[in-house]
Amino acid sequence: MAITLAVTSTGCIIEDSVGPEGPRGPVGPPGNANVFSLGFDFFMADAVYNGAVASVQYDVPDLTASVVDDGAILMFFRDQGTWTAMPYTFGVESADLPAVDYTISLGFGYEVGFLEVFYEASTDAIDLGGLPDREMKLVVIDGYFYGKQDIDLTDWNVVKETFGLEE
Repeated sequence: MAITLAVTSTGCIIEDSVGPEGPRGPVGPPGNANVFSLGFDFFMADAVYNGAVASVQYDVPDLTASVVDDGAILMFFRDQGTWTAMPYTFGVESADLPAVDYTISLGFGYEVGFLEVFYEASTDAIDLGGLPDREMKLVVIDGYFYGKQDIDLTDWNVVKETFGLEE
């Protein structure tokens, strides 16, 4: 099952004048046409299970060849009110000993037009169906011109502020 995620973009008016459709509005705030974010939910009910992996596939037309070849994809998930960068791995402790019994990774993969988000356990003896749904943010950076700047790409708040993204 593929779920489609799509983003629509709007341009901003450069000048305050009268055009063929009528008066133009004031100049909009500065932005970055090469960067956008998309919020969505990762629902376990939509997941396909394959051994130790539970994944959901999304059609994302905005993941162009330019993004895949020269840009960047960032993913974040919300947990207890905080945005955390992906991939992310956490340990699950044994009920008998204060030691990690197994790990669960929350990750993603992508290619042109396609995004897959998944949970992956370190063992296939785990029932992934009990894992929580997650609120997600996808950040798409087309043509990574910020590559030489000092930006903490693992912090949603820094990414949001740097690229002028909306909550």
